[in-house]
Order: sequence, then C-alpha cells, then structure tokens
Amino acid sequence: MRYSIAIILFLSLFIPHTIKAEQQKYINYTIKKGDTLWDISGVELKDPFFWPKIWKENPQIKNPDLIYPGQKLKIPMHLIQKQITLPPPAAESKPTAVTEQPAKIPLQGRKAFVVNPELVASSGFIADRIDAVGSVNSTPTGRTMVGRMDDVYLQLNSGGSASKGTRYFVLKSLGEVKHPVTGIPLGKIVEITGVVEVTGEEAGFIKARVIKSFSEIELGSPISNYYDIEPYPLVKTFLKDVHGTIVAARNLRLLNGKYDVVYLDRGLTDGVKIGAIFTVISSEQPHRPIGQIQVISVRQNTSVALVIKSESEIVRGDYF
Repeated sequence: MRYSIAIILFLSLFIPHTIKAEQQKYINYTIKKGDTLWDISGVELKDPFFWPKIWKENPQIKNPDLIYPGQKLKIPMHLIQKQITLPPPAAESKPTAVTEQPAKIPLQGRKAFVVNPELVASSGFIADRIDAVGSVNSTPTGRTMVGRMDDVYLQLNSGGSASKGTRYFVLKSLGEVKHPVTGIPLGKIVEITGVVEVTGEEAGFIKARVIKSFSEIELGSPISNYYDIEPYPLVKTFLKDVHGTIVAARNLRLLNGKYDVVYLDRGLTDGVKIGAIFTVISSEQPHRPIGQIQVISVRQNTSVALVIKSESEIVRGDYF
C-alpha cells in the first residue's frame, strides 16, 4: 500500500509537467473571415508551406479549402524555423537546360532571408502555353484527388515509358489572364501543384508517387519535366524606374495581404530583378501607397512577387 501511494505521488509530480510541456507545443487559433491555412501558417509559423502540417493536426478540417470563421485550430508551434545563416558559395555546377527558369542570384556568406524553393514552385507563373509531356491518368485506389505520398499512374504524350526515379512537375492552369487596364491577353496562369517521382510500372502504366504536394492534385493534370529550384537570398533592390500593374494573384484571390503572391506585368525585358521591392499604389481614389511587394521569380515579360507589407487589401489593377 505504501509503495502504491509513493508511485501515485511520483506520477502526480511528473505528469502535470509533461502535460504543460505538451500544451506549449501548440496554440489555439480561431479562424477569421478571409483566412486560409496558407495565410495562417505564414503568420503564426512564419512559413506558409507548413499549412499541410496544420491541416494534419486538425482532422476535423476535411477540406483545407473549406474553412469558416469561428472554427478552432490547433497550431503546432514547434515548427517555427529560425533565421538561416548562409554558407559561403560553393563551386558552381553546370545547370540542366530548361525552358525559362527563374533568374538566380549567387549565395553570399552572410545572414539573409532565403527564398524557399517550394514557395517559388507553388507560386506558379504566367506562360503563353503549358509545355506538358504527359498527364496524371488515374490512381490505383480510384481516387480523383491525391496528395503527398499517394500513388498515381502517368501517361506520357510520347506513349513511352519513364525510368525509375524520373521526376515531373504536376501543373494546373487557372485560365487566361488579361491585363486589367488594356485588356490585352498576357497568357495563362500556371500553378505547380506538386512533384511526382516514377517508382516503376504496374498493370501497363507508369506508376509514380507524389513526393511534394502544394495543393490538391487532380486526375488529368498535365505534367512537365522537372528541374531543381535552388534556394537563394532575397537581396533588397529598389527599382524606381520600373512601373507596372498587378494583373492577378495566386489562386485568383480577389483580396490580398501579407504573404500572398501576386503576378506582375513586368519582367526581365523591363529590368525587373529577383529581390526588387516595389511600393503598391491603390488603383482607387485617392491613389495612395497601400503596401510593398518583393519579386521572387522573373520571366521574360512577367514576374511573381510576395506581398511583404500591406496596410489595406491589395487587388488586381493596383500598380507600382
């Protein structure tokens, strides 16, 4: 009996500390109007790409695109990352030839804000066409939407096979975007929804596994050749002589704030560089500064920027 009492007293001292330590790993969050898991992750965890972790910790959320004001979330705070100190630049290797990759900046041996390659990939781009080499044909389970670690069957346009280990980007077109001022077509908004890697063949199909998922992958999605996107620091550059317009936003969002991604009608041919910071001016009267954006990837005639400061909603048609 005395031994039992001693054990109970010991556990009573240990368990509360264990529970307290466990509670400190999470915070409770109440969803507000306009919130997305991407936004919440960017603000609370300082990295929007942790949104799948938040979804995983909250099984009551069946669809990450369908969250509502008043819902409660449990946010795993232990995922917060510290600022990275970059190592000195390594010897350059010959890059794989690809079609119009984002411009790169050499790494410097100092502290800097590093662009997550997954942010660049998932932010998408504006293109005249999708250079697809095949598509996601079906799944072994019959599911029509898949995510990370799910298996899929691929079909190549050539009708051929693919070697084990070959990777492909999975793409999604959000349709044609027209300039909000001139009405001139600028191209299609293309998002990269994930990365698949070939694991072999099965039942006459190329079998692959989703190794990265930035959003839900649907059957029929086109795939394109994969290339590495290396992390690079954002070197702040203020380009006072470059002016343009925000023509669209990631996921075609209408109202945008901090950590949201927007598309610009200026690119390499206009002198835009990665890291360039622009002051956003409201397209509505009075025309006043309402935020700042920083370019994270550049193509010939367009670029992609991250909202780094927002005093009010940034919308399509606002200019810089």
